Amino acid sequence: MKGRWLVALERRPWVPVIVAALGTTLLVPSALALLAPPEFLDAAMALGDRQLALALLGLFAIAASGFRILFRRRRSAEEEVDSDLGRATVPSANGAPYSGAETLAAAESRSHLR
Repeated sequence: MKGRWLVALERRPWVPVIVAALGTTLLVPSALALLAPPEFLDAAMALGDRQLALALLGLFAIAASGFRILFRRRRSAEEEVDSDLGRATVPSANGAPYSGAETLAAAESRSHLR
């Protein structure tokens, strides 16, 4: 069973996206500093602090948008059934639901299906 904090994180998709983007933003420049030839490092130092900060910000934005697309949550079949429950009642001519129509609330939990 998932912990309560993990369920809360799944409902907020931007939290893992920001964490992953921060990790990428820290990992890529660190790997570049360790593995790049000295000429690349000299060229990066020649850019200046402002250009390097803008490059880091751009890397963060690209990583965040990429991870947001990757972490897109798809709805399960049970959630689609839950969202359609509110539309289960068919109104009659006077606006009241038919007597035989099922009147389930849209917010009714179906945790037994999950």
